[in-house]
Amino acid sequence: MKSLLCLLLTGLFPLFSFAPTPGPGILTPKEKRQYALALLQEYNPEGQYIIRMVDTLAFNNAFDRYAEGHTEHAVRDALGTMVHESHHGYSALMAWRLRPKEMDKFACPYLGDGEHVLMPFTNVFPTEEMGKTIPARLRTQRFKTYVYNPGGKIQLSSNLLGIYGLLDEWIAYYHGTVTDVNMYRWYQDHTEGTTNDWYRYFSTVGSVINAHVEFKFFCLSYLLYAQKNKPAVYREIMANEAFVRTFLYVNRQYSNLIRSYGGIKKNILSNLRSKGMTVSEDDEWIYLSRQAVGNFASEYKVLESELKKPAYQTLLGEIQASAKPAGSAGK
Repeated sequence: MKSLLCLLLTGLFPLFSFAPTPGPGILTPKEKRQYALALLQEYNPEGQYIIRMVDTLAFNNAFDRYAEGHTEHAVRDALGTMVHESHHGYSALMAWRLRPKEMDKFACPYLGDGEHVLMPFTNVFPTEEMGKTIPARLRTQRFKTYVYNPGGKIQLSSNLLGIYGLLDEWIAYYHGTVTDVNMYRWYQDHTEGTTNDWYRYFSTVGSVINAHVEFKFFCLSYLLYAQKNKPAVYREIMANEAFVRTFLYVNRQYSNLIRSYGGIKKNILSNLRSKGMTVSEDDEWIYLSRQAVGNFASEYKVLESELKKPAYQTLLGEIQASAKPAGSAGK
């Protein structure tokens, strides 16, 4: 397998970030980075911390490349992606810094407040082995990208590193989604608050908010499969204190974020109604005057209902019971 660090350095941090042709409202790569960091300082300082730490760990952190355009608008739309992808770099590069002679044997996810946890990789199997057993009704939006694609082998760490790759994606999605959700304050402060303005906000958040229930389901399904078919692998994972701590952290924090977003969305829609605008929502759509943006709540509810079944709830209880006081974290 190609070195995970090598993939990160050539994929996440390319050698060059090409400058656009100057023009009105066009940002240079440096200006894009400065604008992104200024937004993060205001709306998600933890995301800014992740990116600045990667700056110290990588020879060229061209995170601005995730904004496809060269405008402030493009940077705002891609801000969550910048944090998401930077966390992948943070986790791998921080682990390499702490254990330089054991490359690709650890991850180092960020748990907030300047704290990370060094997480060793125990024995795993490819995620696609478990994925083949998942019924079609539970194969949601990100399944073919991260878990199992009948059309070809998935080369992402979510498959190659098993449960640790899935967890890496889950926590990266969390850090990115915090950024996107918190940007509601920018829309309040810097726009007229029209349905067109909020359409853009809901569209951005709607593309990532359901990643929580998906990766929770993917991770628990992996563990249930291991418990039944590969008990030795299962026992090693469950005995991994850093894994348990990270799993519980992202599950708790992401759940809280979704509840917070529900309140934010309710307040935004209520405010629009008070201005005489026609707005509503159902499981599939948020209706904003004459346009609609995907809500995807029905997909969320399918997995949410599945996760209420005894097998998943029992496993969650076992993970919680195996948690120990934090002692492997670092600053």
